[in-house]
Amino acid sequence: MLGFLLAFGTAVSEALKDITSKHNLHHVDEYTAAFAMHLVQSLLLIPVVYFTGMEVLSTRFLWTLLASSLLQLTVILLYFKAIKRSEISVTLPLITLTPLFMLITSPIMVGEFPNALGLTGIVLIVIGTYISNISEDPKKIFEPFVSLGKNQGARYMFGVAFIWSITANLDKIGVEETSPVFWAFTKDFTILLYLIPILIWKSKKPLLQIRNRKGPLFMVGFFRTTSVLAHMFALQLILVPYVITIKRSSAVFIILYAFFFLNEKKNFRNRMIGISINLIGLFIIAIS
Repeated sequence: MLGFLLAFGTAVSEALKDITSKHNLHHVDEYTAAFAMHLVQSLLLIPVVYFTGMEVLSTRFLWTLLASSLLQLTVILLYFKAIKRSEISVTLPLITLTPLFMLITSPIMVGEFPNALGLTGIVLIVIGTYISNISEDPKKIFEPFVSLGKNQGARYMFGVAFIWSITANLDKIGVEETSPVFWAFTKDFTILLYLIPILIWKSKKPLLQIRNRKGPLFMVGFFRTTSVLAHMFALQLILVPYVITIKRSSAVFIILYAFFFLNEKKNFRNRMIGISINLIGLFIIAIS
């Protein structure tokens, strides 16, 4: 049950991070936002790593760190390209494919596969999240998949979903080799270093952008930190596909926030149906 609660905490933190990020991206570019988020997380985790102590760095850990950080950097760039080039309603549902991909990658990489009850919960959450993010027009129910052949942004997001199914398992390996806190710090600090030349190349006056939005950017980094820590500790307790499936249900909280605070009433019926299916899926995973 603790693993489920931690995974659920990850979903809540992810939703808060995405909501605050949405507001920030009206004022800063995506490269500055990504850099600031990883900078805040690294600064928050430095004292924690100092007091908990350094870990022995095995060869397996170093290879996992290299692979995970490079793949995560690729995800960041692909994700922003997908959002920029296509409508969110077309690209966002494709993220729900990550838990399904993990039914293939997790057995291969970490030897984990959910039981029948857990598998049912995963499928229900995937379906619920997908339904929540599509049009109420029955003719457009498969539009995200149809768009793969003609929409570059949709192909980028499809790639994001697949890469996430790999990096989640790498996180499991990294946590097993060291500890949740140390792995979270080293991975995101490495990504921060990668982002420095990209920031210099792509962003205009990033330091001024950060200074003008230091408070809101700090909150994004704070929620990112709580999300990552809950995620890493959850990986120690329950199967990777469970953690990622529950994490992706963060879309439920974003939908509710948009409805109550942003007055976004579009596709309300589908969203409520999707949320209901999600809750059933979460309950099934909790008792599996």
